[in-house]
Amino acid sequence: MDKITHQVRAERWARILNECMISGMSKTAWCRANGISEKQFFYWQRILRREAYKASQNSPLPVVAETESLSAVQRTVSFAEIKLPAVSPDASPVFRPDLVIRKGDLVLEISNSASSELLSRVGGILHAE
Repeated sequence: MDKITHQVRAERWARILNECMISGMSKTAWCRANGISEKQFFYWQRILRREAYKASQNSPLPVVAETESLSAVQRTVSFAEIKLPAVSPDASPVFRPDLVIRKGDLVLEISNSASSELLSRVGGILHAE
């Protein structure tokens, strides 16, 4: 496929992908409703994402910012990779309640960070019974 043919097809599929996204339907349901091959849909989605990623790597992104005089100024944005600390699967946070209320089969566990509004509402529900 030559470059021009690819570009025409890519533009067509970009419109198709946008229509699907705007519809609010799942991709599979939208493809079925519009007679689009799911295989082709996901193929072009992958191709267009790859091309967009490559394009973002090859050129700086313009940003429009307002200065104090409210005139628009263009500058470029740089991105930096941020490494997050490794978290072991065993390190998942465990909830330890500061207060446990039992009423019949109901068990309510509350932490000290609960808002006074929440506590007031819970108290109202418990007193209503």
